[in-house]
Amino acid sequence: MKYDKFQYDRIFGILKNKIESGLMPKGTALPSYTELCKEYNVSNKTIRRVVAMLADAGLIETKERQLSVVVFEQADPEGDRADNLEEPNVSVMADILKTAEILYYPFICHGISLCDKYDWDIPEKIVRQLNPEIPKLFWKNTKLVWRFFIARCENELSLHIVDALGFLGVEYRENNFYSRVLYQQTLLEFIQRSRISAPASNAVRGFLAHIHSITISREDFQCYVPADSPFRIGVQGLDQWMKTAEERYSSVYLDILGLIAIGYYRPGDRLPSHAQMQKQYGVSVNTMTQAIQCLQKWGIVEATRGKGIFVSTDLAALNDIHVDPRLIASHLRRYFECLELLSLTAEGVAYHAAAHVSYAETEKLLRRLDETKSCDGLYQPAPVILLEFLTEHIPFDALRSVYTIMLKNYRIGRKIPKLINRANASGKLEIHHKCAEAANALLRADQSAFAEQAAEMFKYTHRLIIEECKKLGYWRTVGDLYDGSQLWK
Repeated sequence: MKYDKFQYDRIFGILKNKIESGLMPKGTALPSYTELCKEYNVSNKTIRRVVAMLADAGLIETKERQLSVVVFEQADPEGDRADNLEEPNVSVMADILKTAEILYYPFICHGISLCDKYDWDIPEKIVRQLNPEIPKLFWKNTKLVWRFFIARCENELSLHIVDALGFLGVEYRENNFYSRVLYQQTLLEFIQRSRISAPASNAVRGFLAHIHSITISREDFQCYVPADSPFRIGVQGLDQWMKTAEERYSSVYLDILGLIAIGYYRPGDRLPSHAQMQKQYGVSVNTMTQAIQCLQKWGIVEATRGKGIFVSTDLAALNDIHVDPRLIASHLRRYFECLELLSLTAEGVAYHAAAHVSYAETEKLLRRLDETKSCDGLYQPAPVILLEFLTEHIPFDALRSVYTIMLKNYRIGRKIPKLINRANASGKLEIHHKCAEAANALLRADQSAFAEQAAEMFKYTHRLIIEECKKLGYWRTVGDLYDGSQLWK
């Protein structure tokens, strides 16, 4: 497949997680290259690279003309000490735990609601393999149970974020053997009940609160983290995972396309110089050159040595921009996942942000929204204005870092060819109306109504954009290239 370059890290992460969680214990033979190619719908070259990555990580052993074998050993009693680990920063840890509660309770609830009778086999197998006699390994693998429910949502962005928050590096410690037995039994009972009948959202939240009360909130429950853990130094570099070379230059040309689509650049306009755009987008000379060459190939810009780069005056080319959706599939996937993450978490975020907003700031928000009422964009700029407002007033550092990434990803929408158009005027007016309605609730100091209406706006926008992307063929393209079920099966 031509676009295998998007797949290496994803497939490596899936297999690594299976090995480390015990779903593929030591001695297990990996499927053949042919079987793996078929399972993940990628080329032999891609699978060979993934296998090499697993071997380099010390997870498998490869031999010529033989199946690769898992060599990773879970049990490590000698490592069951706090050597090379340190205590977390209490205030930073509290900030991250609150962020996780606001972000991941909704995702866990959603993931659980998606599980059918047989999906429960995976978390049940992990729970049954927990060994209360080995505390370090026990607590490490309990985190994989919750990670499974997040993965069940098939939203890769959410998994990247939870990993970036540092939870997998946290080592829980306590000396009560029976508390671990109780935890295991509690999880098993929940899984078995849920297999019979899916629990309601409030029941799941109650169960999560109970789990918190019998673990991390106990006085004798301590944890240790690496020196560079987010639990000590805060969340940093949250967006580094999206830095493939292909995405860097495609992000540049897509942004320029988007700016042309919304009228920021018009036919005949001169673009900034190569050096200026390199600085603006934070890319190399080679990346910038590749991006401009793509735009030239499509007839979107004309470059003249000594004069500069100009937007084409060929209106036919500008009005009939065609970009193979497979070239921008990774951007589309991230955009769709961002929309889902916002629709699931915006209510909790908005509720906490509302407590830190002044009356004057709310009036300013309403004025900004009023100025955008007649905007022609599909979703711009009212939701972005509201998202900026929420992000600015989030009281938790880690959550604000996550939503800063959400804001960046939400803006991907303006880069998607043909998504911004003058159609569906009623839908755009409804989006603006919902944003203004939320702001007016905040003006009345109704924190709960503001949170509910802000969340409803993001859910409505999510549905509208997905419908449009299905019409344009983007939804199917992303589905063909990315099988989300591979994140959890």
